[in-house]
Amino acid sequence: MAETTVPQQDRLQVQVHYGLTSAEFSVHSEKLLRATESQSDTATVEDVRAAVRQALEAPVDFPPLRQTLTPDDRLAIVVNEYFRPLPDLLVPLLEHVQQAGVSLERITLLCPPRIPGVAPPPWRDELPRALAQVRVEEHDPGDRARLAYLAGTQGGRRLYLNRTLVEADQIIVAGPAEYDPVLGYGGGLGDLFPNLADAPTRQEFLRRAVEDPPAQTGNPALREAEEVGWLIGVPFWLAAVPGPGDTVRAIFAGPAATIAPLVRRTLDSQSCYRFPWRAEVVVTAVSGDPRWHRFHDLTRALAAASRVVQQGGKIIALSQLGAETLGPAARQLGQFESPVAALTRARREQLADTQTVWHLAVAARRAHLYLFGNLPHELVENMFATALTSLQEVQRLLDHAESCIFLPDGHRANALVLGTMPATA
Repeated sequence: MAETTVPQQDRLQVQVHYGLTSAEFSVHSEKLLRATESQSDTATVEDVRAAVRQALEAPVDFPPLRQTLTPDDRLAIVVNEYFRPLPDLLVPLLEHVQQAGVSLERITLLCPPRIPGVAPPPWRDELPRALAQVRVEEHDPGDRARLAYLAGTQGGRRLYLNRTLVEADQIIVAGPAEYDPVLGYGGGLGDLFPNLADAPTRQEFLRRAVEDPPAQTGNPALREAEEVGWLIGVPFWLAAVPGPGDTVRAIFAGPAATIAPLVRRTLDSQSCYRFPWRAEVVVTAVSGDPRWHRFHDLTRALAAASRVVQQGGKIIALSQLGAETLGPAARQLGQFESPVAALTRARREQLADTQTVWHLAVAARRAHLYLFGNLPHELVENMFATALTSLQEVQRLLDHAESCIFLPDGHRANALVLGTMPATA
């Protein structure tokens, strides 16, 4: 996140957290554009596991989860692997369902498709030995044997979803609420559909990504995800609202359709930033343990920053990501003359990290990109960006800017512009 301290001679010290470290920059107070509405100052959850236990015992408009289960139930628990507090969600959740007599043998932790060549984060290593043997399944959208027909939607779509999901007696989603370029609001039912659908459906939805900011209503893709949720039986959602870095602001539990509005309002109160107008320079970052970050997070932060930067301005991103996080589409960026050309090829080849390149293309079309971190300079150049070798270079770019914005944790942020810069500004 970005923090400002008391002005000194009309200058502000702004601290930016990236990875597991931070940097401080000096900015003239008249150049800094602040969010017009301060974010809700909700404290982070100190003991996430205790908060999860409490939420499972008292869900929203629902009895304790364990009271709705029987020992014969087959459970599918859908997880978001790239969420640092995931083990703190899973341990109390697995202990809770075992209180209903459900054995680990009847539980499957279901993950969305992984990016080929990119190792998943080490969340399984943090499970206690007693829980580490639970079955984990990676969804394969191209394996027809692992898909099952669910129903037809009102729009005429024949739904083929992960077979383990369809055949489960109880579906639980454990993961964060987040913004999504297709659904607007991800997490919950969005973790089921289109994530766990067949390959053609997933590819179709990837093409429906939009640059417009998320909205609570009016998104046809989100409405279809909600319809699928009803058809499959309204899954239970153990939802976490992310805080700065690897922290959690709030924990909710209950039927996904019931708690979704509450979760989204809480997400907006924490991670939606409204600025008066666009700035010449936008500094964003990806903070938290880099082992849980993807290259996708970096390009998503760039795309979020592009919403509040002037056309032809500069976006500076700070992270501790390494080259090992790149998927197949990202690895071939150097073959193309523009991000749009790379995106066209990724879509044609239906590469798993196509959306990563879409985020990059959105940002590069609006601004000049600058990256500071651990990525090799040659790789940064392949991203159509300029590699910064020191934080002093970031400071110099800020010194020469007429206006600037700091967007903390851009990979989780929703950044909005309320108006245009006055002619006298």
